[in-house]
Amino acid sequence: MGVRRATATAAAVVLGLTVSGCSSSGDASSTARTSATSSPPASSAAPTTADPSQDAQSQAVAFVPTYLGTIDDLYLDPSRALDEIYQVAVAPDAVTEATAIGKFRAQGYRQTGRVQLVSASAGSVDLTNSPAASPSPVLPTVVVTACVDVSQVGAVDATGQSIVPADRPPYLIEQLTVVNPHYPDPSSWRGARL
Repeated sequence: MGVRRATATAAAVVLGLTVSGCSSSGDASSTARTSATSSPPASSAAPTTADPSQDAQSQAVAFVPTYLGTIDDLYLDPSRALDEIYQVAVAPDAVTEATAIGKFRAQGYRQTGRVQLVSASAGSVDLTNSPAASPSPVLPTVVVTACVDVSQVGAVDATGQSIVPADRPPYLIEQLTVVNPHYPDPSSWRGARL
């Protein structure tokens, strides 16, 4: 998602990567408006059905707040280890996110506020599972489109001055590719590539 999406956090806010088109009204597939907080994905995150594709979609959508929350945590608290990203992402996404967060911190920037997930809906699903495939593993994948409210997210420089453009739109539409390296474990969904 251009310049590493920066996960709807201050980096995305700073770079103006928001896209208007979603709002707090959401749609039929919307989730409740929630603050993205980081907690480990729970195996009870989504109910199971007789349809594996539907289960995968539900689990991937349920994972999005954890993913966004962990990214927020890493931007908000510079004392947190960057390798915490591996709790919610796999390479190359994890490496790219950690690099972006590291650069943000190195410039003395600080995020204020948290993103709010307005809605998330699953799109394509591919449950092919060939972790030993060469040259790259093929993992079960779900593409999730999320509408994120970034209106409460700010970023300040080392002097406390805002670095957020005044004309920044309040919403970001993110398309996340989510994979499960330990499928069918419902708690193993991770961000993969954007």
